[in-house]
Amino acid sequence: MQRPTQKHTGILANWGCLRQQKQKGFVSIKKRVPSGKIVERSNDFYHCLGQGVHAAASKYGGSDFALTYGGNEMPGCHRGPASHIGYLVGARHSHLDNAGYSIDQKELAKNDLTPAQLGDKILEEERWRQILSSLVVCFFARGIYKPALVCEALKTLGYRLKQENLFQVGKKIHSEKYRFKKQCGFSLDKLSFPQRIFQTDTPAGKLDRNYMKETINHIWEKI
Repeated sequence: MQRPTQKHTGILANWGCLRQQKQKGFVSIKKRVPSGKIVERSNDFYHCLGQGVHAAASKYGGSDFALTYGGNEMPGCHRGPASHIGYLVGARHSHLDNAGYSIDQKELAKNDLTPAQLGDKILEEERWRQILSSLVVCFFARGIYKPALVCEALKTLGYRLKQENLFQVGKKIHSEKYRFKKQCGFSLDKLSFPQRIFQTDTPAGKLDRNYMKETINHIWEKI
């Protein structure tokens, strides 16, 4: 089994420093959890922590403030609804799937997207990223490799494609990923947001639970 990464142990330490766990009576640990113990998995408790926040919360409680999506710990982006919706609906439950956090940044000033409009933006970005990742384009360069430039670059290899062709390919790749997930029993209906995100303000203010649910329903219907 792969050992936890630095990000993984950091989020575990946040859950696992276990301040709230101790206060709520889930665990009786007396001091801060050292990340080395998590990596070494020296006993049953640390072995469970080594399996991730989801596993730890499932066994010891505290799922309301276990910041995981589809079993994957979230990054440090609490910028608005698109951030958290993106983590939940992303094919890998990663902020790199669709950059919902970036949509939050761009839309914060306007704050006028309907659930359907937000869902479409998240889907559009994730489908386009299927093309960028297939071409091994670094996502940091996504602002440079726009559809028009990608089409021009592909001409040098003899591929004369229109932007619409690329969008259709991206949509197909994304659909195939979700088809496989569904075959393995995945459903967005089985996932939920950690309650902690609704307790802490974002730059866009408090998150609206109903708005986020409507957005997810729209995305699920289109997938």
